[in-house]
Amino acid sequence: MKLGIVQTVFSLQPNITSLFGPHLSSDALIVPPTTPDFPAQLQQRWTDVNAPSYDLGAIKPATEDDVQSIVKIASDNSLPFFVIGGGHGISNYSTFGGLAIDMGGFKSVSFSDDKSRLTIGGSVKIFQLIKPLFDAGRELPLGSCECVGVVGATLGGGIGGLQGERGLLLDALESVNIVTSKGKLVEASASNNKELFWALRGAGSNFGIVTSATYKLPKISNDGMYMNADFLFPAAANRSFFEILKATEKEMSSKLAINAVAAYNRQVGAPMLAVNAIYYGPMSEGRKLVESFEKMQPMMSNVTMVPAWDIIDAAFFRSFGQDNGACTPNQHINIYSVVLRQIHTPTFESFFGQLVRFWDDHPSFQGRWLMQRYATDGPLATADEASAYGHRHAKMYMNFEGFYEDRSLDDDVNEFWTSAREAFTKTGGYGRLSVYPNYARGDEGAEAWYGESLPRLQEVKQKYDPEGLFSVHNPIPLRQPHRDLV
Repeated sequence: MKLGIVQTVFSLQPNITSLFGPHLSSDALIVPPTTPDFPAQLQQRWTDVNAPSYDLGAIKPATEDDVQSIVKIASDNSLPFFVIGGGHGISNYSTFGGLAIDMGGFKSVSFSDDKSRLTIGGSVKIFQLIKPLFDAGRELPLGSCECVGVVGATLGGGIGGLQGERGLLLDALESVNIVTSKGKLVEASASNNKELFWALRGAGSNFGIVTSATYKLPKISNDGMYMNADFLFPAAANRSFFEILKATEKEMSSKLAINAVAAYNRQVGAPMLAVNAIYYGPMSEGRKLVESFEKMQPMMSNVTMVPAWDIIDAAFFRSFGQDNGACTPNQHINIYSVVLRQIHTPTFESFFGQLVRFWDDHPSFQGRWLMQRYATDGPLATADEASAYGHRHAKMYMNFEGFYEDRSLDDDVNEFWTSAREAFTKTGGYGRLSVYPNYARGDEGAEAWYGESLPRLQEVKQKYDPEGLFSVHNPIPLRQPHRDLV
């Protein structure tokens, strides 16, 4: 009897090869769920926490026509689908069990003749642009993790160290080619489909599949040489460090970016604070801006000039090794996040003490606390209403990142990270939970992701995706249709 039920369930699943195959190009790849080692053929996800399953298999389109056909056929047959780009998202997709659309074939990188424009495919990752941009004498405000998908990062905002000078990554976006829920390929830009272009810049995953994106490129800062400053402090220095962060609220150079990590060094049995400060200009200017860190008498320090193509690898004394977990797929990484509009030092100090105790009580826990303090000059040079992105005023982006293999820690970690998120929300200056969409866990809600842009986003969502086909990642809730009272 049980075998019969199982056979019936599998018989109800569509044969994606026969359903999609006749309508796709010869270079498209269809991967049924029964394929050996499935889904190893797909772009792997960074973390296995709340990962999706692809019960219907996967398709790797090779052309824009392929993408159009896939969306049309999936929609006509009521097949839920999930779009895979860089694979670095951390949101909760645990309830998804449909079809994967892996955009891994869209990897083109093309500069305009004068190098002032860049057009890339929908799955290009940051590492693929670092050297070409440098060689072209140009730069983009890319993030600090080289394996993140560029388009995906753009659609959620695109924060990064250069944002003080260059704005957000989405501010550099000029146009996209996107396949909508109707299977139509359209261009969205400041002059075409303006409403859609507004919504894409901050909530883009809700409106379609971006096959290519074009960016405007400013000339590279300081001839491509940046100052990289690394400092390592003992736990006892935490108050002084947090006071320095607080001081940046009053004055912070648009050329300065600060990344910091609180972590536990199990080899020496002690918590530590590591700081990476980047100045996108000459040493003579940048050195003055990190004097406050040097006066704290760090355990280790290194201040040097590095070429732009090396800035990601150079950070944190190069001690983050190959990637220190930032790019290794299928790890068990349990992450919560919060955005702050103000830095309340007592909250930082209190949480650091709690974190030290949590490390002591959980010896197998390798969690870390990531703090990203980026200048707001660039983001605020663009009006809030110019795009759907809702966090231009943010002073601090924070991740509570739990790296561990012992799944029995999940409940304790979830409880601890949740309490941390609540504490920082209370003093963070927004009056509510606020979360950077690209760092979203998925349980925060649309208001936390999109802020005051949400009502307008709902209108655009109703127009371009009324059936909610693109509602797996950080979904914009569709408004209920009005019904006449009887």
